Amino acid sequence: MADAAKAAQAAKEKLARTKVYMANMFKGGVIVAVENGEQAKIAEKLGARGVEVVAPVPKAPALEFNTTVTADPSIVREVLGAVVLPVVGRIRYGHVIEAQVMKACGVNAIDEHEGTTNASDEVVPKADDTLPYFAGVADLKDALCAISAGASLIRTQFKEKEENPKVEVTVGILNKIYGEIAALKTKTEAELKTIAKDGRCGVALVEQIKRLQRLPVPLFADGGIVLPTDVAMVMDLKADGAIVSQVVFQVPDPARRVRSMVMAAAHFRNPAILLQFVEDT
Repeated sequence: MADAAKAAQAAKEKLARTKVYMANMFKGGVIVAVENGEQAKIAEKLGARGVEVVAPVPKAPALEFNTTVTADPSIVREVLGAVVLPVVGRIRYGHVIEAQVMKACGVNAIDEHEGTTNASDEVVPKADDTLPYFAGVADLKDALCAISAGASLIRTQFKEKEENPKVEVTVGILNKIYGEIAALKTKTEAELKTIAKDGRCGVALVEQIKRLQRLPVPLFADGGIVLPTDVAMVMDLKADGAIVSQVVFQVPDPARRVRSMVMAAAHFRNPAILLQFVEDT
């Protein structure tokens, strides 16, 4: 029995590492939120690391926030057929059935999104799932909970029912997470155990983050990312990448905007090159 338990635990740890490896393919670039196959083709052609299929956003400020964050399955399949890029399916927080539908469509990853009304108070069980899941967080405690629950990529969290996510909120969350990680260096063993308890995780995870001075999974910026300067700023703040809002497809030249944001992720440390793409928008 002991050998069987060890084998099962080893298999679980291998699966977790495999899913993080898959999520790492998004690092260093942008994931573009898209509403259809044509938008996905633009993102792929211009160098995005992946696309996330979302439902259309309201076109006018007077409209209520769009609660249908999960795109129609026919659109998801359209996007999957249009590109060879990794395709992420977005579901509502805690919606087990939407997760099953996205898997049946054939997506490469799932984003359990908190941007609208939650379907449940509990997250979708994901530790034993073969697909990598994204999870939104507002601080290190949230990140510990999400990673312990099986998330393979962490992103900054939307405010509840936030119609127009602001980049300042995204920047604030990045700063908070890295500030809390830096503070781990001075924590005692007892304090680390308390942090682990609050984060509903093992102390080994907290100790790993203390040693690495970063999360052991990719950390992406999400919320209000609509300009190349937004991408460059969050990358400079040690985000591993950015999720670009689908509103970029509402500008007069979406292809130029997407290209500039892809290039900003690659050249955020070089102001002279970055300037070219800022002017290009």
